Amino acid sequence: MLLPLSGPAHAAQDITKTIAGCTGRFSAEMEHSWLISDDRAEAFQGERQTFVHLLDAAMQTDHRAILGHRIDVKHAHASLLTVASFSHDTSRARAARLLADGYLDSCRSLILGG
Repeated sequence: MLLPLSGPAHAAQDITKTIAGCTGRFSAEMEHSWLISDDRAEAFQGERQTFVHLLDAAMQTDHRAILGHRIDVKHAHASLLTVASFSHDTSRARAARLLADGYLDSCRSLILGG
C-alpha cells in the first residue's frame, strides 16, 4: 500500500512543482516577448534560466510529472499572454496581463533579491 507524501517529502514535491511552474511561466514570457519583439525578452530569458537551475537542483523524483506540470503551466501562461496582447476586449486583455504579472511576481518573490 502506498501512503501519500507527508512532511518534508511532500514539501519538497510542492516546492519542486512551484519552481517548475515558474520555469514554465518565464518560458512563456520569453517566447511571447520574442514573438512581439518586446525588449524584455532577454530579461525573461535570464529569469527563466534562474528557475531552470533551481529546478535542476530541486528535482528528486518523478521527473516526468514535474516536466508535465512545467509544460502545462507554460501553455496556460501563454494563453493568458495571447489574450493580453491580442484580445479586442480591452478589459479582458488588461485582466489577463494583470493575472500574468501577478503570477510572475509570485515567482520572483521566491528568489532572494527578486
